[in-house]
Amino acid sequence: MNHFFAATLLSVFAANISLGQILNIEKERLSGDSANYFLGTVGLSFNANNQSLTADGTEKSFIGLTANSDAAYLSTYHSFLLIGQLQYTATSEAAINSAGYSHFRINWLRKNIVSYENFVQIQYDQGRGMQSRRLAGGGIRFRIYREKKSSLYAGTGVMYEREEWERPGGEEGTEELRLWKNSSYLTSRLQLRENIAFSSIVYFQTGYDADQDFFRHRVSADINILINVTSKLALQTAVGLAYENRPVVPIPKFIYRVTNGIQLSF
Repeated sequence: MNHFFAATLLSVFAANISLGQILNIEKERLSGDSANYFLGTVGLSFNANNQSLTADGTEKSFIGLTANSDAAYLSTYHSFLLIGQLQYTATSEAAINSAGYSHFRINWLRKNIVSYENFVQIQYDQGRGMQSRRLAGGGIRFRIYREKKSSLYAGTGVMYEREEWERPGGEEGTEELRLWKNSSYLTSRLQLRENIAFSSIVYFQTGYDADQDFFRHRVSADINILINVTSKLALQTAVGLAYENRPVVPIPKFIYRVTNGIQLSF
């Protein structure tokens, strides 16, 4: 267990360069007029989830730790975001499972009502059998509403996704999926009090699988509440939800993640 905690603490600093699906990419996207500076956060959280499976493919709940590291550079006209997360899950009866992602996004003309985005992402989830998920795409971002204490944005675009999954039940080989998808999102931020902030992002992604003759949908949400203790230290509660109507391999369609932890800003 000591090795588990050491690896997780190390991942706080390594996640954003070593290792995404649906992520809260809005945490460091500011709306002010300042420009040409870096900022970021590192965090460590406890979590409860049902992302791991038993040998026969049924879901099983565990507890573990989550480490995240986010960095952003805001130029005069554009923003550049790099977000990473690494999860370690352990029980008394099974080896440690891990999952992680890295997501890089550029928002072109970030201050405009209509701006443009490009993104790339890599992800893996050992507990669910996902060896890798790689995607790249672009789209349009709309500023629906923005005030000092609240904002609402929406985006839509196209991405190409490639997934590799282990076959369940100990079968050798992998299942591979390559798909063009529409990717749309709605993100909001609300300053509830001077030291309490709420943010959320909801994604809907869908694409037609010609080999199977049906659409594959994915809906997910990330919800975050930050309570600032100091200007650099905050308490964080986060909820992550995801649903896929047709998983590539027979696994639970719905997963959740609940975390409570601390976050340091720089």
